[in-house]
Amino acid sequence: MKVSLVLLMLCLIAAGNCSAGQRKLLMGVNHDFVWTEDADIPALVQAMKDAHVQSVRIGIRWVTVEPERGEWRFDKVDSVVKQIRAAKIDILCTLMSVPAWASGVNPKEVKGFWDTFAPRDISDWKEYVRRVVSRYKNDIRYWEIWNEENGEDFYKPMPDAVAYTGILKSSYRTIKSIDPKATVILGGLQMNGIIPNPWSPIKVENFLQKIYDAGGGAYFDVVNIHPYVLSNKNEGPGYCAKLTRDTVEVMKKNGDAHKPLWVTETGLPTGNGVTEQMQVEHFNGICSELGKIPEVKALFWFALRDYPKTICGGEDSMGMIATDGRRKPIFEAYKKLAGAR
Repeated sequence: MKVSLVLLMLCLIAAGNCSAGQRKLLMGVNHDFVWTEDADIPALVQAMKDAHVQSVRIGIRWVTVEPERGEWRFDKVDSVVKQIRAAKIDILCTLMSVPAWASGVNPKEVKGFWDTFAPRDISDWKEYVRRVVSRYKNDIRYWEIWNEENGEDFYKPMPDAVAYTGILKSSYRTIKSIDPKATVILGGLQMNGIIPNPWSPIKVENFLQKIYDAGGGAYFDVVNIHPYVLSNKNEGPGYCAKLTRDTVEVMKKNGDAHKPLWVTETGLPTGNGVTEQMQVEHFNGICSELGKIPEVKALFWFALRDYPKTICGGEDSMGMIATDGRRKPIFEAYKKLAGAR
């Protein structure tokens, strides 16, 4: 463990800071604003402004806006979108989370997430997409279809590239019919969409290629990955860059060399030997390494604020802001880098 930690520190230090001449990336963050207490939202929006955040990735979950068939609830989302856009920050919206009435599952009988089961009827999903996009088309131009669909926690009962491609196609057609200028983004793939998630008991490989094989390549404008490197082996920004370059090769193989590649989640939790300063070095190194890959156009850090320990394990230390409102060193590092862009 001590040897691995030393290697990790060397990797992070070697990666260094992003230079002034580094190619510019769209800089974003992740935060579940729709699930945030109303009283906390203004301060978090102000924090994004202070940090020069250009775009924030939020979920407008189906389970939130239509918990029961035909009962549409947009009040909270309306408020969130209004406040973010008033701050002149772009929104990347993830369309996800299927209500129980649409999936047919009994939440009490499901271990873990119950809202990640696929919908039984694609027409119900299509109506959800139509409602949300029609309502927010003037405020949101980036639409992501699902989240980590190659992970067993996020696409149940089992990751299925063919089934996901059906959802992707329906979503793309619906969104483009409402707003032809909208950008449709592939759901962020765990790791790089090629190798399996090392922390998952189910090993799903080559999911991105399977989407292409199912005819999905014509139904997204942006490829999207989540190249986390959280363990103490093969750690560091260089490995993250390798994962990303491998994704680029799959894109080229399938005629998508012209499409941009976004990283809509990456980050590093503190604890277990990782200090807040090491988190900063990791962030700087990730930005530097990904900035060298011309296909990469955007980087969204996970996350704006720590999650409570009672909700998410490792995600309780990945934020730029602590749950008590303290702005961590990574907040200033992000602000410095994003402000230079």
